[in-house]
Amino acid sequence: MISVMREYARSLKIVLLVVIVVFILTSGVLFYFGTSPFGSTGARSSAVAVVNGEEIPRERYQRAQANIMAAYERMARQRLTPEMAERLGLSQQVMNELVTEAIVIQGAAKEGIRVTDDELRTTIQQIREFQENGRFSRDEYLKVLRQVRLDPGQFETEVRRQLARRKMEAIIKQGVKVSEEEVRQAYAQRNERVRAAWAHAEFKPAMAAVQVADADLEPYVKAHAAQFSQPERRKLQYVLVAPAKQPPAVTDAEVEAYYKEHGSEFEEPKRVRVAHVLVRVPPVGGSDAENAAKAKIEDVIKRARGGEDFAKLAREISEDKASAAQGGELGLVGPGELVAPFEQAAFALKKGEISEPVRTPFGYHAIRVLDIREGGKTPLKDVAAKIKETLGTQKAERAAAARADEVKTALAAAPDFAAEAKRLGLEAHESLFGRGDGLAEAGRDPQVDETLFGLAPGGVSAPIKIAGGYLIAKVVAQVPAGVPPLPEIRDRVVEAIKRERAEQQVTDKARALITSLGKGGDFAATAKAEGFTTGSLPAFSRAEPPKDRGSLPPGVLLAAVQTPAGQIAEPVRGEGGVYVVKTLERQPAPADGFEKERSDLEKQVLEQKRALAWEDWIRGRLAAAKIEVGGQPATMTR
Repeated sequence: MISVMREYARSLKIVLLVVIVVFILTSGVLFYFGTSPFGSTGARSSAVAVVNGEEIPRERYQRAQANIMAAYERMARQRLTPEMAERLGLSQQVMNELVTEAIVIQGAAKEGIRVTDDELRTTIQQIREFQENGRFSRDEYLKVLRQVRLDPGQFETEVRRQLARRKMEAIIKQGVKVSEEEVRQAYAQRNERVRAAWAHAEFKPAMAAVQVADADLEPYVKAHAAQFSQPERRKLQYVLVAPAKQPPAVTDAEVEAYYKEHGSEFEEPKRVRVAHVLVRVPPVGGSDAENAAKAKIEDVIKRARGGEDFAKLAREISEDKASAAQGGELGLVGPGELVAPFEQAAFALKKGEISEPVRTPFGYHAIRVLDIREGGKTPLKDVAAKIKETLGTQKAERAAAARADEVKTALAAAPDFAAEAKRLGLEAHESLFGRGDGLAEAGRDPQVDETLFGLAPGGVSAPIKIAGGYLIAKVVAQVPAGVPPLPEIRDRVVEAIKRERAEQQVTDKARALITSLGKGGDFAATAKAEGFTTGSLPAFSRAEPPKDRGSLPPGVLLAAVQTPAGQIAEPVRGEGGVYVVKTLERQPAPADGFEKERSDLEKQVLEQKRALAWEDWIRGRLAAAKIEVGGQPATMTR
């Protein structure tokens, strides 16, 4: 249970998917893909959309967009180009999500849902990025926020929003129930087995045969301008002034002075060794189950205070099986390691005392403190090496900053940036830079974007602090946003036209095959005669997919299980071609397996119904909302 409780506390970070991943794991950068949905790319309106009178700040949109770009790149393990982002519709995904969030927060406010200061504090303290040596550090918290240029008040507002969203979602889902008939239907659907045959035609041969005339290019680009547009860019020359690889020497006197001035950094927190008895409350148990669990824990507390052995009670009664075997012991715990109600109760007890009933998301607890380990200050000798390393790094940073100021002055006055950089012992680099592109040395950094796009051609930036040192850049030229000249993108345009025409040809070919098969004849023989490759799927079910389906996309399996026996599904488009799928046979689910799967199916169906209820609630609010994007009325769908 201790690991589960710690994991539950850490899982609160999932609530902050937008907040933490956006604000910490990525730099907030604005990406422009083709035509901006908010007007001119030069506009700096404070809001990108208005939802029922509430503005969505541009900065929130920028950070969310940077996050989704980074997430896709992590999954794909490759650089996501503006063209790819346009095809994926990432800008619209971000806008949809932010509008949905606003709708949910507004709904929570109408329902009177509030996030307390204690809930906010507990959530933030559980975030690993804000911890040092396993515990929350306010210094680390402020340091991380400074790194991403966020004000604590702004960050905490976003955390409150995400917590309110989770509460609203929980309220909607809690009222959902599942009937016996629904569970039986799910069993039948999950275990019904089907056999199917498939035919496949690839795009590649069709693409090779497509001819594209020069006269087709300009009209295609005009009709697909967003696909080929590039954001405003800057042609740069830049240098990097890095800190010395060997940090300056640090004296013992400096280490001792730092230790005295930063004493709070070296304080060990108070820790308690606790044991508990847990009685769980079913998630849909209602007030009767709640009262029964509390009464059972009250009886445990009464018996323990009356002299019965707490460890024996834990072994007999506790529903935390992991700790029950150890007499309920959870070991030593410190601040921020457990969910807030449990922690608050434990730290309020003296050694040997037993708590009143404590309610947490797991149920009701009786808590006993077995021992208390008071905190204290770590001796200087144990942290001297770490302090020396910190001070050395700080000295190196200050020296690099001073050097960067000198270099900037010289480069700004020089007629030849590259030649002056070489004279100064630095290497000059060149790059064509767009918002969100990131430089190799700096990665994605909003400060780099804002600084470089704030310079006129010929301007030299002040030193910009990045991970590897200080960046100093000169804007050589400005490249406006828009579609590049056709000669620059000719190959891309030709490839796009070929693929579009090939996909349509192959899809038409698949539909023609379906029509032909509808008149009778053998599936495989007819498909082969039309130039398709063929294959078959042995009997499988949703619960047991084919063990070896080769490269067949999931859509083929889905088409097979959704199509009546003897019929052919609509064409299924895969990455490299189109599939035609015929369901040959459907075998009903075995009647004797229901009871074995009932419990798991009840949970699955309940979660599915809860998810649908939540989606329906959001769709209803979106349909009734007044939404404006770029000053124009807009409609959002889920």
